[in-house]
Amino acid sequence: MDTSLLRCFITVSDTQSFSAAAVRLNVTQSTVSHQIARLEEHLGKQLFERTTRNCRITTEGRELIPYAARVLQSIDEMEQNFKPQLLNGTVVIGVPDDYYLFDPIADALRGFMADKPGVAVEMKAGLGANHIRDLRDRNLDLALVREVGESCGDILRSEQIVWVAGQNWVPPSDGVFSLAAVDGGCAYRKAAMAALDERGIPWKCKFSCTSLAGVLSVVRAGLAISVVTVGDATKGVRIIDDPAILPRLPMTTLSIKYADKEPSLVSKALARTMANALARVAVGSRSAPSNAAATLTPPKSIRLIQ
Repeated sequence: MDTSLLRCFITVSDTQSFSAAAVRLNVTQSTVSHQIARLEEHLGKQLFERTTRNCRITTEGRELIPYAARVLQSIDEMEQNFKPQLLNGTVVIGVPDDYYLFDPIADALRGFMADKPGVAVEMKAGLGANHIRDLRDRNLDLALVREVGESCGDILRSEQIVWVAGQNWVPPSDGVFSLAAVDGGCAYRKAAMAALDERGIPWKCKFSCTSLAGVLSVVRAGLAISVVTVGDATKGVRIIDDPAILPRLPMTTLSIKYADKEPSLVSKALARTMANALARVAVGSRSAPSNAAATLTPPKSIRLIQ
């Protein structure tokens, strides 16, 4: 079997579009259609139901995905071991501005770059919306992207978004909550505002900063509340988890996404290394049991992170 057919199949199943797959693979749409037709003929199964506007993967196509993924991963690993000269150059990656992720990512990079001295890594931290834009514009090779709700990438983990406040924070006497948030298209900020609006809770966003560090400093000072993933509920802030005070927030996903092109061998190798490292990080491992809730009731509604 021509393994390029499997790579084309995986790309179409990921993008759910022949035209988008053609862009990612840097080939024509007719080439993609021809390769999928060849694979279907070889296997004797229809893999996609195609219309003039979209394509939908069939049951047989879904069953093929894990087999094709294992074959392609084996080929990539073989090339890494027998053709190490292919692993060189600079890889530009995007990462979320989540503090607790930097240490495991750095550990993964240390081992990766020690084994592959010909590779340089450039890392850019920021919002998921900006990473998606930079992937589309090919300013990044791959990115770890935070999204609220569904994701079409390779999901590594799901985490809860939580409200955080300073140690001495109490609900506002006038009922209007002051928010601090990361400036720009922050998905957490939008989720927080939507949850407050749905409950009819008045709010005002009085503080914004391009850095999560700046936002958390405002929260620790008691000037506002904010929203972060449970893993970023750092020392000195309280997690407010009483729905009588503030509404529940949705889950967020962390996934790997590639630029709108066929990923290079070194990009895929680095993605696997980071995925393995992050899989070993326990979600919310920095959170501690509740032991400081003097300012709010009920006692279990706020937790102080030690």
